[in-house]
Amino acid sequence: MRNGPRAGAAIRARRVGAAFAVVAALSTTVPAAADPPSGADAIDAYPLAQGHFSSAGDFYWKFFKTPDGRSCAIAPNGGVSGCDAVPIVAPAGTNQTVVSSWAAAQYRHADPPGFARDVDVLPEGQRLENWGTTCGVGYQGTVTCKAPGSHGFILASTYAALW
Repeated sequence: MRNGPRAGAAIRARRVGAAFAVVAALSTTVPAAADPPSGADAIDAYPLAQGHFSSAGDFYWKFFKTPDGRSCAIAPNGGVSGCDAVPIVAPAGTNQTVVSSWAAAQYRHADPPGFARDVDVLPEGQRLENWGTTCGVGYQGTVTCKAPGSHGFILASTYAALW
């Protein structure tokens, strides 16, 4: 008898084993993104910049240029913020460094790059905030952006730190 009590018990045992495997796989934690590097919080002490950092039609966004001409933007509500720039060590084909409240910073390709607006330069040692995301310009034009959710980046022409 093929479908007797022993066969039913074996099938139930396999189903229970498979269920435990699924639960174990779902409860496995995904490693968190790297912690922010030391000095990333320095922008918190920068004064808030005064100037023209908005653009008609881009409601609740803030835009800025760096002293060396890079274009950056801060989205509202922890949305994708970043700069139309990558360091020389970034993967080929990328042209933006971005971060959001739901994902660690990364490089990506945007065609066309979308953060350029006719706005003021954010001077070295000053910052902008927009609904939880902060970006500031540090020494020699280094841009630091921090989003809610402990994500951010530090971007210079020769290096970057992404978390």
